[in-house]
Amino acid sequence: MANFQNRLRDLRKSLDLSQSELGKKFNLAKSTISQYELGKRAPDSIMLEKLADFFNVTVDYLLGRSEIKNPYAKEEPAESELSCETKSYYILEKHTLPVEAIQQIDEYIEFIKQKYDANGYLRKKDPQK
Repeated sequence: MANFQNRLRDLRKSLDLSQSELGKKFNLAKSTISQYELGKRAPDSIMLEKLADFFNVTVDYLLGRSEIKNPYAKEEPAESELSCETKSYYILEKHTLPVEAIQQIDEYIEFIKQKYDANGYLRKKDPQK
């Protein structure tokens, strides 16, 4: 079973983030992320929760205690199927935006989702409308 330092490194790399970039998102130095990944330092419980939330995984997964990333997450396309543009949405720092802007982003995403069926094909327009 994987351990914390391997999980953190794998999750960071899956988003194409450097140690510096990940550190900036949490106001941590690159060396702190490096020490986490080398197993020389461990985050406190608050930082563990923040990291788990950021990567959309459970703390148990992050610690290597579970193989299930997030049992409550909606099923999403495999990481390899996501384009760079799609990936950037997942790491969008919404907390830096005003509430109204976040609502508009979420509404637009829902609007776009409604245009496609479960298989990712554009829905045909209803001729009766």
